[in-house]
Amino acid sequence: MIHLIISQILSGIVVDEITREGVAYCAVEINNIGLYCDEKGFFQVKLKEGKYNIKISALGYEEYKKEIEIKGNVQLKIYLKPVGVKLEEVIVSAKRETFKRDFSINAIQEIEKYKTLPSPFEKDLMRVIQVQSGVVFANDFSGRFSVRGSAPFENLTILDGMFLYNPYHLGSFISIFDLDVLSTFQFLKGGYSAKYGNATGSIIDAKIREGSYKNYENLIVISPIATKFLFEGPFSNYSSFIVSFRKTYIQDFAKLFDFDIPYNFFDIIGKISYNFSDITNFSVSFINSQDNLRFSDIVSSNWGNRGIGFNYKTFWKNYLLNSYLTYTKNFIDFGLFSKTFSIKNEFSILSNRLDFEYIASDWNVSMGLDLAYISGYYKSNIFGVKIDRSGSPFISAIFLDLKRNYKKFMLNIGSRMSYYRLSGYYFKEDFSFEPRAQIKYFLNEQFSIKSAIGLYNQYAIGFSTNNLQISSFYFWVPVFENVKPIKTPHIIFGFEGIPKIGNFEFVIFLKPYLNTVALNPGRTDITNVDKELLKNGKALSYGLDIWFENKNLEISYTLSFSYDKLEGETLWHRTSFDKRHVFNVILKRNLFKGEVGLKMTYASGSPYTDIISRYLMASVLPDGSLEFPFWYEVYSPRNLLTLPDYKRIDIYYEGKYKFFEYGVGIINVFNFKNLFISFYDYGKSPPIKREIYQLPFLPYFTIRAGF
Repeated sequence: MIHLIISQILSGIVVDEITREGVAYCAVEINNIGLYCDEKGFFQVKLKEGKYNIKISALGYEEYKKEIEIKGNVQLKIYLKPVGVKLEEVIVSAKRETFKRDFSINAIQEIEKYKTLPSPFEKDLMRVIQVQSGVVFANDFSGRFSVRGSAPFENLTILDGMFLYNPYHLGSFISIFDLDVLSTFQFLKGGYSAKYGNATGSIIDAKIREGSYKNYENLIVISPIATKFLFEGPFSNYSSFIVSFRKTYIQDFAKLFDFDIPYNFFDIIGKISYNFSDITNFSVSFINSQDNLRFSDIVSSNWGNRGIGFNYKTFWKNYLLNSYLTYTKNFIDFGLFSKTFSIKNEFSILSNRLDFEYIASDWNVSMGLDLAYISGYYKSNIFGVKIDRSGSPFISAIFLDLKRNYKKFMLNIGSRMSYYRLSGYYFKEDFSFEPRAQIKYFLNEQFSIKSAIGLYNQYAIGFSTNNLQISSFYFWVPVFENVKPIKTPHIIFGFEGIPKIGNFEFVIFLKPYLNTVALNPGRTDITNVDKELLKNGKALSYGLDIWFENKNLEISYTLSFSYDKLEGETLWHRTSFDKRHVFNVILKRNLFKGEVGLKMTYASGSPYTDIISRYLMASVLPDGSLEFPFWYEVYSPRNLLTLPDYKRIDIYYEGKYKFFEYGVGIINVFNFKNLFISFYDYGKSPPIKREIYQLPFLPYFTIRAGF
């Protein structure tokens, strides 16, 4: 009892002086007491009243020293000043601490190391993810990807608490995410904790960084198809802003090659932050993106995302509170031939999240509440046949997560319980209980084995064309009436390490889907969308992924098998993203005050359904001529055929001169002919098969000017 009376709690959060983001795993020394911050930069310790010398150090920052006096409970916010340390050293240090405290050493990504990856357009978050292990990409013309056998729409994208659907431009060619405005992102490939829900594939949890509190700074980026302007600076000593605006001029660029592309896009992303005190922060994040395609009376379409999010976070003693109130809207308005063929789709989410966390020296408890109100509709007019379906479901969820670090292992157990209700004509009600567990056993200071198991549900369904090769965007609907939510266990076993030669991770995964939802390949009644459009089924994915990294080399390899069987089918079929082998190698080296690099990719061909025979059908008139002749096509069983293997090598150089940064490179140096799609040209007699290839030999440049 006397100990409780005289012991006080010193708690603090350590942040980067420029970005105001938490500095993960920094070392804290208080007299003779040593401890580490968590991944958010938070620490706490019990002390008797008196004076203490506190010292905080982290690789890449100046050491912080100060004498403090403890009288009662004390909360501190400590700002560390960045110094010029090589990025590779910071990454190595961060991986070591992540290895000790987190389930996966490759979950939290260092954005800076990916800003030099070769790209003829923008440094794109989704393209960065495509080189990760466990990921199967669609093609050069799509930012979509499959993670450990899941469909691309099973990946949930979160930006400062905002849920984004179809976060792409050019129909998924490039994403709406600007790497220059992000502070960090987590890429969780499976087995993630109870904190996350409504996603059965993967989680992309990205954070917008706070603007500079000291100086006004500007950045201009020019690439072959877009120009970007980024502005940031202080409103006061306690508040800041950052905003990035990007607009394409692809229409003008295409004219150089005698193409007419009546298309443009723009996006705006930013954040306003205000510190009420050293321990309390309030921020407003926003995003607005839109694509427009107009061509005479033939095509009239636009699509995009709107979003705004409010975030309030504070800490007291060893309690953290993080709350979000967000609204996002995904919309598609697609029309052909003066809207005689049109599809309108909207999927909006109003979400409120409360996350409480109790942090002790070697364990912490996280609990929270998620509430989401979804409003959406799907309307179509297919040459006079109209469909109008709408619904507004409500989802409530609570979660509890316990993490405990022992000397030899780390344990993370928890559960998520969700209730889903869609009222009205398409009434649907569902309750899910999703237990989850992660365990990591340390063989020594450099190697560990780990395992995770959990159950995952998803209530948002995305559907598009059956052919993943030419799909542009997903239409989104909530589960309704006869459609069941997607449900699958994640079963994972892995081995990882941080030896001197580099960091590595080896993971085996198994996902036996208890239910999946896919576009009905045999639909015949387009007037009955709720019965014919989507189908439930079973699915199975399994495989392994391998990742290795050191300062000059990164290797990722994925072996993935993915099958499904929809209701009414007797045979299992390969899914459209069952590529089997994907192998990426990134080599880089500092040279001439810049960085030179090479990226190599090999992938097995994608499965697809194709025409295996065709014949001419017509009525024969008395004079021997044909009335209304047309070609009747016979297709192979679903995804029975396989495209040729994919091969690509890119080279690049990124350098700096004064306040200019520049990049030059070549995409597909050896001009490999990677087949994109093939089709029959019936304008010829006899019809001939034509082929369209992916990106050819393509030089590029980028210019960045900061001032």
